[in-house]
Amino acid sequence: MRLWMKRNAQCLRKNATKEENKLWYQFLRTYPIQFRRQVVFGSYILDFYCASAKLAVELDGSQHFEEAGQEEDRTRTAFLSQNYGITILRFSNLDILHRFEGVCTVIDQEVERRAPSSAPCGGTTGQGKVPLIGLSPGQSDPPVGGRSGRRSMKTVTIYTDGACSGNPGPGGWGAILQYGEHKKELSGGAAHTTNNRMELTGVITALKALKEPCAVELYSDSKYVIDALQKGWAKGWRARGWIKSDKKPALNPDLWEELLDLCAYHRVNLHWVKGHADNPYNNRCDELAVAESKKYK
Repeated sequence: MRLWMKRNAQCLRKNATKEENKLWYQFLRTYPIQFRRQVVFGSYILDFYCASAKLAVELDGSQHFEEAGQEEDRTRTAFLSQNYGITILRFSNLDILHRFEGVCTVIDQEVERRAPSSAPCGGTTGQGKVPLIGLSPGQSDPPVGGRSGRRSMKTVTIYTDGACSGNPGPGGWGAILQYGEHKKELSGGAAHTTNNRMELTGVITALKALKEPCAVELYSDSKYVIDALQKGWAKGWRARGWIKSDKKPALNPDLWEELLDLCAYHRVNLHWVKGHADNPYNNRCDELAVAESKKYK
């Protein structure tokens, strides 16, 4: 069993994900306190482990956000804590891709807390309060919380809309994010696209603008987006290799893949609203989307 686990760990190192390689080669490999990759403890293999701090760092794909995955993670965490005294920090692959500096800061702070005599001084990034949404280009991401014990989520309301002239043709999308008294508008477009791609892009970009896991109230007038998420169609397409139940290829698999991961990372409540009606936020998103599409005519 032990030999098999070691061989499995070696295989995992050779076939590391891009997110694991980024965290290892850009941060943990040269960290002042030694971390090791794919370390065996009992019947488990830890992604990264620091013996000085008895700290493990685990990177999770979207399957860990499903109920079965979360139960397995709880069992794993309890076993490692009770038998080896190990604390686990969990991050999603999206954390690594979009909040890398924040991940490094959390790891650094946890090492310093658990092994203060040997941890580097000063942290990896400067600390300061930043808004939940709306960081300007070039600003560092705020620290993320990991999932060893998630904080209560902040609630953000998002409205999105997409537009396309010609379908396919020049298109645009618009989004409004609201958190307490804060409000931010986002928009963008493409020279040759479809209405559905713009609808999806609006939702994806708005969710990616959030700097930590949030409870999201998402409003859209796109039945394509709302029904595919709410009725589980998109998950079914992915499970079948992006093939629909009628055996035809599902369109926009690249965007659906990204959106499903974001919906797993955040807790998203879906709301369909009637387009071009009496919802001022939906109408404003439509204005933003149309304005962006006109830039490409």
